[in-house]
Amino acid sequence: MRENFKPNTDERPSMIILGIIVLFVLVVVFFVYLYLLNRISLSVSLGVVLVFSLIYLPRLIIIRKLLKKDEIKILGNSICINGAEIDFQRIKDYKVEGKKPVVVFVISNNLIVFNEAKFHLLLDNRQVSFSVIGAEKIKLLKEFLNEIIS
Repeated sequence: MRENFKPNTDERPSMIILGIIVLFVLVVVFFVYLYLLNRISLSVSLGVVLVFSLIYLPRLIIIRKLLKKDEIKILGNSICINGAEIDFQRIKDYKVEGKKPVVVFVISNNLIVFNEAKFHLLLDNRQVSFSVIGAEKIKLLKEFLNEIIS
């Protein structure tokens, strides 16, 4: 019997950005609506929106990280990080600082997740650091760097 397996996490940047913005707008519009119905005062409405914005700030920072992510390309015998090409033979070692995945929201039994890791490549004379976004990309880059170094 053949079964189709679907991942229970989704890391598409467009879904992450859309989820963060939609939830923020829904909450803000709800409190503005309550103010327009004269259910709460203007100061309470602005206070709640301000407190929610401060609490929700880490999610809004995720959007900034997604829009300013590092560009990484693997070429024939080198890796290109933000336009700077590094030859594989110059890489002596690497270190990964994995961050805890952040669940942005849940939609139809799928988690929309933001996962980030910081890679540090030790070269002959210096160290290069860059960020990678996405669990699949992080896993593949770790495997690739393990093969290069060994």
